Amino acid sequence: MKIGIVTIYKCYNYGSFYQAYGLQRYLEDLGHEVSFIPIDSLYNKKYRLRKQFDRNIKRDIFSLKLLLSYLKDWKMFNIAKSNKKDYDLVIIGSDEIWNIENKTFVPANEYYGLSLSTENVISYASCVGRSTIDSFKYYPQFLEGIKKIRAVSARDDATEKLVSQVTGNQNVQRVIDPSFLFDFRKIEKKCSEKEYILVYTYDGSWGFSEDKIKATKEFAKKRGLSLISVGFRNTWCDKWIAASPREFLGYLKNANYVITDTFHGTALSIQYQKQFVSMGKGKAKVESLLSEFSLCDRVFDENRSIEDITKNNIDYEKVNLIIEDKKNQSKIFLQNNI
Repeated sequence: MKIGIVTIYKCYNYGSFYQAYGLQRYLEDLGHEVSFIPIDSLYNKKYRLRKQFDRNIKRDIFSLKLLLSYLKDWKMFNIAKSNKKDYDLVIIGSDEIWNIENKTFVPANEYYGLSLSTENVISYASCVGRSTIDSFKYYPQFLEGIKKIRAVSARDDATEKLVSQVTGNQNVQRVIDPSFLFDFRKIEKKCSEKEYILVYTYDGSWGFSEDKIKATKEFAKKRGLSLISVGFRNTWCDKWIAASPREFLGYLKNANYVITDTFHGTALSIQYQKQFVSMGKGKAKVESLLSEFSLCDRVFDENRSIEDITKNNIDYEKVNLIIEDKKNQSKIFLQNNI
């Protein structure tokens, strides 16, 4: 079967890469011909570049290295030459594709099942981010598009709730993020670093608050470990690395601990069975993910130090049972609707 994927796949974000590549590889392993539908606008591309380069020479050099590293791994995507290619099925993919409040990309008709070459459309693990029904008041056509999608699934609480409101279906299928559908150890690049804590958070105002930075540095000092920020130039860490997505996996694998506040930083930590601490309190999709795997006790707040959180190791025997159950349910959804 010829399957097209609509998702956000070419941005400077490891999570975006993993969710896109994970779905592509899973479908290919089932024997399908798979490609991404190229609908990224020139505005989106220019916006991402402007966000990466801000006329700070040191940061811009880091961003250039990061851009070049992503270019290498993006070659692993099968991208159609035209968005007019005929498909037997289109899958609207994961990530914040339905987050109308996300200003890093322009919403496209195709994200909502519109303007596609086929009406045979399903969604897999779509996410609305922080958007609500009210966010779509100027885009009623997008809500109508969601209603027409043959089979809709969600990866988190907020998306499940919004889709239920839009469609009237109170039993929206919950599925696991597509990054869980593929064993990324097959493509990881080896890392030579040892004895460190991997920090994965945005730099600047989108990153850790001062109290979280202080707590992270104190914990690293107590444990005698260095802090390595991968993917972002967090200068409060000992090192900051402009790694490709495949290289990031190597750094993740070798880390003694992971401290992150992102959805996919958390998801990949779980997959790699790392002892991690979440700085994602208040981030709905992170909290939803932790709740799914009974890992809410990994969240840092004013009442629990990193030292307290890490006293007890995560019991991955229990977590792996949850992962396998959710993977099986998700694979059944895909296979039943392909």
